[in-house]
Amino acid sequence: MDYQINVEKLSFSYDLKKVLRQVNMSISKGGFFCIVGPNGSGKSTLLRVISAVLKPQEGAVYFEGKNINGMKSRSVARLLSFVPQNTSLEFDFKVSDVVLMGRYPYVNKLKGESGQDFEIAEKAMEYTNTTHLKDRSFMELSGGERQRVILAQALAQDTDILILDEPVSHLDLQHQVEILNLIKKMCVDRKLTAITVLHDLNLASAYSDYIVMMRDGEIKRQGTPFETLTAAGIKEIFDTDVYVSVSPVGNKPYIYALARPEIKKIGIRVHVICGGGSGSEIIGRLHSEGFDLSSGVLTIGDLDWKVSKENDVQIAEEVPFVGISGEAYAKNKELAAIADAIVLTGLYLGKSNIRNLELLLEKDLEDKPLFILEDESFPERDYTGGTAFQLYEKVKTVKRTMLVESKMLKEEIIKAVKAYENR
Repeated sequence: MDYQINVEKLSFSYDLKKVLRQVNMSISKGGFFCIVGPNGSGKSTLLRVISAVLKPQEGAVYFEGKNINGMKSRSVARLLSFVPQNTSLEFDFKVSDVVLMGRYPYVNKLKGESGQDFEIAEKAMEYTNTTHLKDRSFMELSGGERQRVILAQALAQDTDILILDEPVSHLDLQHQVEILNLIKKMCVDRKLTAITVLHDLNLASAYSDYIVMMRDGEIKRQGTPFETLTAAGIKEIFDTDVYVSVSPVGNKPYIYALARPEIKKIGIRVHVICGGGSGSEIIGRLHSEGFDLSSGVLTIGDLDWKVSKENDVQIAEEVPFVGISGEAYAKNKELAAIADAIVLTGLYLGKSNIRNLELLLEKDLEDKPLFILEDESFPERDYTGGTAFQLYEKVKTVKRTMLVESKMLKEEIIKAVKAYENR
């Protein structure tokens, strides 16, 4: 079989932390390919390397036999469209302008956009049902509308490959289905290859032709949904027990979570600063290990918000697209103050949530044990132009701040809390 994309012996590290380990993967032309795995398993990093956003330290990515690392950025942009997790814009634009940005690999810098560029952008909006939004401000749109506009932009880029990093993690179920239906339609109608990361295994099962399962920077399993989404496969990757049946709709695997055993509380309260799915695994694990938890500030509908709700975790919450209000900040501070320890996950930071980082410099909290989980290089997660990184460096100098691996978190929290109580 001739493959469109070949990933060969790919390794990547952030400083000394190895994120991808000898990854091998081949993707044929057309179809819906999905990467699943726990947070920190290397899914997003793999997409960035395939998209040439990051350069691997070892191995290579080949597009139809050509090494992508030897290509110019405009040449890469004519091969693939990459939609990152964070699709917010630093400046506001009309929807039509956002879609037209997809034509940048083809635009003559001296002449500007041609009539053909405008025509292609118009057709992309028609296809994604966003024409009626073209004169609207992008910032004013709902989450589902924004994602359709971003897909229109990717479609206007006129590539054969569409790479999407968690395209529906921040949307409600209705809009998740709407966006995934649209991506699937693009694969069928336009013979596109879609490569995406999804957290919901049932959505991955329903839409994917091929699934790659990752853990600890390695591909552990890959194949069709029936070959990968087995009870044993999910146990191996996610360390959780499930029951797998066949969906009566679509003839695909359907996963049921098994009832949890009674949890024995250990009398320690932890506040988790997270967002965008960065805290989901930690919240679930700490809850099952008997910690009392709170989290914040989380946008209503965010993946970590949903996981917190499912585990009866107290939340400092905020409505989408408004930033952290004074009320939400105060609630976050209140929950952090009554906790025995605070955990900061590897969340992406922008202007809308930077106050989550500012909270950790509050004088009232400076003696509180603080654990920082680093799963990726911080600059990759900073969408504030460096402001968040400066705050982060200050946070690391606060006494009682500790960098820790997630697997050691329980032991380190218990040890630090006992030491704090015995001062």
